Amino acid sequence: MENPFFSKITELRNVIDKLAQFVARNGPEFEKMTMEKQKENPKFSFLFGGDFYGYYKYKLALEQQQLLCKQSQDMEATAQMQPLPQPALPPAAPIPAPQGTPSVEELIQQSQWNLQQQEQHLLAMRQEQVTSAVALAIEQQMQKVLEETQLDMNEFDNLLQPIIDTCTKDAISAGKNWMFSNAKSPAHCELMAGHLRNRITAEGAHFELRLHLIYLINDVLHHCQRKQARDLLAALQKVVVPIYCTSFLAVEEDKQQKIARLLQLWEKNGYFDESIIQQLQSPALGLGQYQANLITEYATVVQPVQVAFQQQIQNLKTQHEEFVNSLTQQQQQQQQLQIPPLENEVKSTPPPQAPTSAPSTAPPSVPVTQADDGKSQMPLSGSTEYDTTGSGVQDPASGGPRADFCHFCLFTCPARCRDTTNHRPVLH
Repeated sequence: MENPFFSKITELRNVIDKLAQFVARNGPEFEKMTMEKQKENPKFSFLFGGDFYGYYKYKLALEQQQLLCKQSQDMEATAQMQPLPQPALPPAAPIPAPQGTPSVEELIQQSQWNLQQQEQHLLAMRQEQVTSAVALAIEQQMQKVLEETQLDMNEFDNLLQPIIDTCTKDAISAGKNWMFSNAKSPAHCELMAGHLRNRITAEGAHFELRLHLIYLINDVLHHCQRKQARDLLAALQKVVVPIYCTSFLAVEEDKQQKIARLLQLWEKNGYFDESIIQQLQSPALGLGQYQANLITEYATVVQPVQVAFQQQIQNLKTQHEEFVNSLTQQQQQQQQLQIPPLENEVKSTPPPQAPTSAPSTAPPSVPVTQADDGKSQMPLSGSTEYDTTGSGVQDPASGGPRADFCHFCLFTCPARCRDTTNHRPVLH
């Protein structure tokens, strides 16, 4: 069976989802126009900070993020249609993004910011819906007890109103007597105590209402101790923490002192055990602990809300990660399209050719002549000793061993023509 809390807001969520789509596409001017036209329509109160305002902001941010993702995909398709650059040409300069188009880094930062904002909105909405779900469960439980006891709560309210307005002894006495006369069972006592809790902790309740009804509770506590009315005392012990802490935290310091005097009296008279007194002495912590206990007590209605919101948060994180991965991949593809690989450029450039000379026929060997002094004589510069066609010479392009270029004979030869030790030419 569907949770009634969620079923009653399905229509409103559809309205919010549609409006978020239109505002994301058409800009904030469309939102302003809608606010002008629908300012009297209660269904659009979320535009003015009402219920589900946080959900609207979350949905709008999500639609904007999806729109940015679509724009990025369009940019990728445009980049893929551009012709590839020729390998022999110098690398093409990066194509500048159109004016006004956000960069990849800006898109990622915007997505991260949107994710943080959406998480904050979802967490706030989760707390609101958990509180509403618990309040609804408490109200349903009280309604069930009311049907069982047939207690007239309108009569009780009629007695409470003079206490709120004047807080006279007679008014307090009349309210106290009615409570004791109707404390017929634990269910009766819990219903009366719960009604006082709801009146005091209601949003918008003023300080005098809270203080005067706490005065009534103080008088009832006193007579519970005298008359040993344990059921009524136990019922008040269950609600005193939210009553006292909410009233204390909602006012300024001078008004807090009036409430604190009652705590001193309760501690002195021993109306409550030590654990309750400690919660009352630290109102913020006490109220937080009370709310945590309610979440545990009504786990059957709280858990579906928490699971649903946790799933939404996880989906948002997954969408953000996919969005970032898509942008990163697109950026890498665009860089590959614009800058050819370095190895292709090296392969396309031919290696430098070694200088060559005109082919010549092998000359006859020239004997070394003897000088008059009997020593061997070096050949003249025109000698045919500096020849490249000998059997020991290899062409660099051939498969044999590579020969070094000789700076003395100006040809390619297999052996160096300079003796590096004696710094003199070496004959071939």
